[in-house]
Amino acid sequence: MTLVIAAPGKDFVVLGADSRGVVEAGGTRVEINTLRKLTPITKYTAILMYGASEEGNQLVEKYKASIKSSLEGVTSVAEDFCNFCREEEKKLADVPKHPEAWSLFGFIVCGLNKTDDKYTAPFLYNLHNANGFRLGLCKPFAIKGKPMIAYYLFAKGYRDDMTVNELCKLVAQSIYDTTRIDGDVGGPIRLAIIDSDGLREISDSDIRDYIETWELKDLKRIIE
Repeated sequence: MTLVIAAPGKDFVVLGADSRGVVEAGGTRVEINTLRKLTPITKYTAILMYGASEEGNQLVEKYKASIKSSLEGVTSVAEDFCNFCREEEKKLADVPKHPEAWSLFGFIVCGLNKTDDKYTAPFLYNLHNANGFRLGLCKPFAIKGKPMIAYYLFAKGYRDDMTVNELCKLVAQSIYDTTRIDGDVGGPIRLAIIDSDGLREISDSDIRDYIETWELKDLKRIIE
């Protein structure tokens, strides 16, 4: 399963993702905590993936390898990626599909557009294969995968005037808290910031500094 979060500040975006994949078959469950769901695309854009990891990763990696060098801002990348996904889907139009084997997956394309001579305008876009990769604009933030716990926790603390440090802490804490409650979300947390200097990923040690750890006995304190 998956939990991914994209949250804009005034002139930046903070991205977060867990790394757990869950495989269930014949009553057996295997958890894989090595999935990479946050992929940098250009200096000012990234894609967060949720849902079926194999198909989603294949599309992201293929797109990243073929993206035009002239694309940089998030809106142009999102529109181009949307068209790319639709063209790839057309190639499968004649391939037989069993309804029970249908894989569902989606993406958040997030980053900055240029205003004047700097990239400072944050935008978040969502697209999903279930609706033909129709592009949607996410406001005020985007939480996908298994979102309900994180949505409640995140929405309580989110403000659009938060500093980078405050928003990194809120994103990391919301993912961490979800992992302590929902076993479908877990593994190492990844964070990244996109601002006027470009995209940079946050180190594991810095992520740990953002998180207030707790035991299950403290659940009541967390959700009240």
